[in-house]
Amino acid sequence: MNIKTIALGTVGLAALAIATPAFAQAQQPVDPTVEAQTNPADPNDGAPQTDDAVANQEEGEAIVVTGLRRSLQSAQNIKRNSDQIVDAIVAEDIGKLPDVTASAALARITGVQVNRAAAEASDVQVRGLPDISTTYNGREIFTANDRFVAIQDFPAGSVGALEVFKSSTANLVEGGLGGQVNVRSRKPFDFQGFELSGSFNVVDFTQKDDKDWNGNILVSNRWKMGDGSEFGLLVNAAMTNIDFLDSTRESTQIFRDLGGGRFIPDINGLFYGSGNRYRPSANFAAEFRLNPDFRMYVDGLWQGYRGRDSNQWLLVPLFGDTAISNVVVGSDGRVDSVTGTGGNNPDGYYEFVKLNTNTYQFGGGFSADLGAVLWTTDIATTDSKVKRRQINVDYALASSPTRNVDFQVGGPGGPAFDFLNFDTLDPNNYRYRGLFLNNEERSGKDLQVRSDLEWDTGFANLPKAQFGVRFSNRKADFQGGSDYRGSPFRSFDDVPVELAERPCGFDYENYQAETCFLGPKYGNVFGNSLALARFAGFATDDIAYDPLRAYDAKEKSAAVYGQVRYEFDAGFPIDGLIGLRAVHTDSTVNGVRRTFPGDTRTPISVSNKYTDFLPNASMRLQFRRNLQARLAYTETRTRANFADLNPGSTLDAPTGACAISGPTSSQCFRTGGGGNPDLQPINSRNYDATIEYYFGRQGQLSAAIFRREIRNFIFGGVTDIPEGTTVNFIRYSSPVNGGKGKINGLELAATTFFDYDFLPRFARGFGVQANYTYIDASTELAPQYSNNFPGQQRFPGVSKHAANLIGLYEQGPLSARLAYNWRSKFVREYTDNFQGQAPVIQKSLGQLDFSASYTPFRNVTVAFDALNLLAGSQPIRTERYSPFAQQTFDFQTKYLERVYSLGIRFRY
Repeated sequence: MNIKTIALGTVGLAALAIATPAFAQAQQPVDPTVEAQTNPADPNDGAPQTDDAVANQEEGEAIVVTGLRRSLQSAQNIKRNSDQIVDAIVAEDIGKLPDVTASAALARITGVQVNRAAAEASDVQVRGLPDISTTYNGREIFTANDRFVAIQDFPAGSVGALEVFKSSTANLVEGGLGGQVNVRSRKPFDFQGFELSGSFNVVDFTQKDDKDWNGNILVSNRWKMGDGSEFGLLVNAAMTNIDFLDSTRESTQIFRDLGGGRFIPDINGLFYGSGNRYRPSANFAAEFRLNPDFRMYVDGLWQGYRGRDSNQWLLVPLFGDTAISNVVVGSDGRVDSVTGTGGNNPDGYYEFVKLNTNTYQFGGGFSADLGAVLWTTDIATTDSKVKRRQINVDYALASSPTRNVDFQVGGPGGPAFDFLNFDTLDPNNYRYRGLFLNNEERSGKDLQVRSDLEWDTGFANLPKAQFGVRFSNRKADFQGGSDYRGSPFRSFDDVPVELAERPCGFDYENYQAETCFLGPKYGNVFGNSLALARFAGFATDDIAYDPLRAYDAKEKSAAVYGQVRYEFDAGFPIDGLIGLRAVHTDSTVNGVRRTFPGDTRTPISVSNKYTDFLPNASMRLQFRRNLQARLAYTETRTRANFADLNPGSTLDAPTGACAISGPTSSQCFRTGGGGNPDLQPINSRNYDATIEYYFGRQGQLSAAIFRREIRNFIFGGVTDIPEGTTVNFIRYSSPVNGGKGKINGLELAATTFFDYDFLPRFARGFGVQANYTYIDASTELAPQYSNNFPGQQRFPGVSKHAANLIGLYEQGPLSARLAYNWRSKFVREYTDNFQGQAPVIQKSLGQLDFSASYTPFRNVTVAFDALNLLAGSQPIRTERYSPFAQQTFDFQTKYLERVYSLGIRFRY
């Protein structure tokens, strides 16, 4: 797909639409991000009414829209009336998004892809790009030293709507290469008067075999004053709790040559990722309306995250002195299974992480209607802090048991092992071998000010003009320190922690023989951290911060924009926007740079100033009352994340091969990593075309084609730096800019309830949502990869195909939804080892979710949710091609949580 294809496709869609009768009356689009333009009389709908709804009301039709129907209608109104190309999800009821988490709800939107782990969706990508900006009620919001906030950090109970802007206009905050996600909360003037609502859910996590709860409560009211003014106040609090256990069978990316063209991964093992994650949140909003022409507001948000992760790795070696026997070769010529005897003892480590995040945002502003001019101003400040503490307890098995290893089991594939005559629940079979401590602290602050004017010009063909300015002053810093103390094998009887049985994984299969292991408990480790540190040889458990890892950054940006709306009639109404946003950025990053060979350490301050001119032009062609097409051209520039700009670095100990082979051996190296203060911003030119057909209050068909022309995409790179002293080289990881790239795509979407007169009454309760996304994405890799992979390569994280199919039912008090989300295989990352560079590819993945609710009384609803019903048959599977062995092998098979939730919602 290329520009010519897009142009021809757009012409074809437009020609089809023009062939239908036109109507002459233009619809005035409404900006869904402006709260003052919503319908304050509707307590559930934050979106404006369409002319369909108004026309039906004028004709005297009784309209009763609730639950799923209301949510779809509101989302349709936002999409239809927006100046931008937008898709949205609106809460079905107060405190009830269609999914348990905000990020999972976004996965239902056409063109959005997510990754899944730890019982939730994360890493939201829009049209194949991870670099999205996040806003909260139109304001930029972030976490500590990031440029965005994780969407899953918003409890679903606190969200009124999620809006995904796929094209930009000059009045939107710049910075999202992939687009912009706006989280819209509720305001007191959204309701007619007093409102009290809440929910409580008991949640069961099947693989973790644990239960927890989620809930939210909202109180809002508005009061009329004697002078005709009005005041409103809203307070909302929510909590999301997640308990999870992810079970992974995996192998190493390094191969052992058995001779005769036979190769095997030289390590196999498993990983258990488990934890308890809590996300408390609270927000308030106060609104004051002096008269219909003047409104003031103040609001605030607190967003918390409490992560208590307890992970385990176990690595089973097949390298070195391990004797290999019983080699079984499959019909494809690859080794299917072996038996390993002797050699190194299997070992691993337990990782315990305590992560606390607190993000605050406070702001206020006003809107004043001055007749021909609407003046709005908003001032806000954000303050976010993250503290992370990590303790790793290294262990080994007391002996090296004989093990049968299968490299590609039947069914889901992936490796598995079986210890012969070895009890993994006997504490005498475990040995302590070291302790790793790591402390990190991140913070970020900003002050953002914007002021906008919207002028009703009175000109027929140029009815509106918008102008505005925005200023942002952003600070970010990071400090971190870590240290390790190794030890000869020691009995855990000597260690000031107790071994106990950990949660057993792999509930959905029986390919992995050993699934239950011993290890310290989370509370036991952190409760005895000082004693544990002193046992390992540390003076304290509070590791000092390392200047080589620290940095601080300051960034000021000033933007000015202008855009005009045009309208004219060409036998059908045409309108659109033409604008320009100019942004000046002035940034400085301070830290310590490390250079090799010689390990020279130099304080460094890197400053950068640049000005971007970001034009936008869009056109909406309203061929018929319910049929319209859009064309848009925009340009975006995305700044690198502050963490990626960090000039500091870390350096690990030399590999064990150095003691055996000496410093000149190709296997004798040290690993290290850091940021890159020389990173350039990512640039993109964006072309969009859509056609949209609305055939009912909840019925729509749409198609979109798009192209992104990108420069300087940022990759995680690995390069070998010659050292030649104590080691042969440094294998250094850092972010780097790639070359030119492009993304071409197609989106198709359909939504409807079957409210047709020819159907029997029971059938009219059914509905369907379906969408499909095709993305062809490629880019020039970073220079260190270009020799191995010349030319255009696939973007990491981008599936070529993605789809959603959702069955709906809503009639009377009963509402239900069965939703299937699927994405095709994609490159997860490009990795490197001394046997060659290659992509890790995640295979296609589908997730099936079910939800239902029953309302026995007007203001009480019982709700049930079942997430990841296919957990046993749809694990996450990855594979990797080995240039050394010249074959593709199964890398990881990961089983995620299946989650059940039962709860109640109420309104008063």
